[in-house]
Amino acid sequence: MKMPNGFGTVYKLSGNRRRPYVVKKTVQGKQKALGYFSTYQEAFEYLVEINHCTPSRELTFSAVYYGWKARHFEKIGKSSQTAYAISYRHLSPLHAMPFASITYPDLQAAVDAVEAGYCTRKKCRVLLSQLYKYAIKNGIVDHDLSPFVELPRHVVVYRKKPFTARQIGKLWRSLDVPGVADALILIYTGMRIGEYIALRPGDINVRQRYIDIKHSKTAAGIRKVPIHHLILGMLTEWKEAGIICPCRTYDSFRWLWDKAMDAVRMKHTPHECRHTLATLLDRAEVSETTIRMILGHARPGVTKGVYTHKTLADLRKAIDRV
Repeated sequence: MKMPNGFGTVYKLSGNRRRPYVVKKTVQGKQKALGYFSTYQEAFEYLVEINHCTPSRELTFSAVYYGWKARHFEKIGKSSQTAYAISYRHLSPLHAMPFASITYPDLQAAVDAVEAGYCTRKKCRVLLSQLYKYAIKNGIVDHDLSPFVELPRHVVVYRKKPFTARQIGKLWRSLDVPGVADALILIYTGMRIGEYIALRPGDINVRQRYIDIKHSKTAAGIRKVPIHHLILGMLTEWKEAGIICPCRTYDSFRWLWDKAMDAVRMKHTPHECRHTLATLLDRAEVSETTIRMILGHARPGVTKGVYTHKTLADLRKAIDRV
């Protein structure tokens, strides 16, 4: 990849070295080695980082991406990081182009070339929006072109549906089936799968009846979830046993989930547990703000992470109405 003048360079040294990639930059008229790295990506990210204070309108799309990544990735979860990295790879036709020279037709052509469907292209547009915000703040471009990128019509392949009252009753009668108890926990808490997998016994506060979510895909997801009285005994027992979720990865949980759904003859995805709780809370006439707090959705005008004793009491009352 050709670097802008004065930006510096990355190249690989010969021989068998533990850190073969060197970052060099002209300092006071002389080429100086600034660091050695095990991979090209690490070296390139460092080069972008040291150039951050003096952004250039000649920076390539990749340079902008790695500069944005160095600051943004520490604020988000692993799943979001992976999604952004995949979107970046999909936009490979833009990688070597100077960011300030990219036109709307360039963006549209790159997104249109993504072979995956609507959702993947939408994530690519989200990444473009993030990069343009970063580029504008750093004086690389003046305008955001990402809102002009058009997406294909969204065709719903699978329409999510909540568990019915009869199905929830059947789950309670099928607690001997592995995975069914986990499904009920998700239904009555609205947790995301990643949040549930990350739970530890210390995150369960039995006395005040809440779950402390410390790991989530979004900032709004870091929250306290009230524990419904029907699942309090179950979570108390699991806390004392020293384990909450029996699985450590999404794939292993999905295998457990599919086996449980087959056993009880139901067809649902884990994410439909969140839809179920949202539906139940809405039917119980719980306010939209309270529903957002329980599910971990962004709430305009509400300070993140502020939970008074009254707030927790209100959340417990709301969840017990289900």
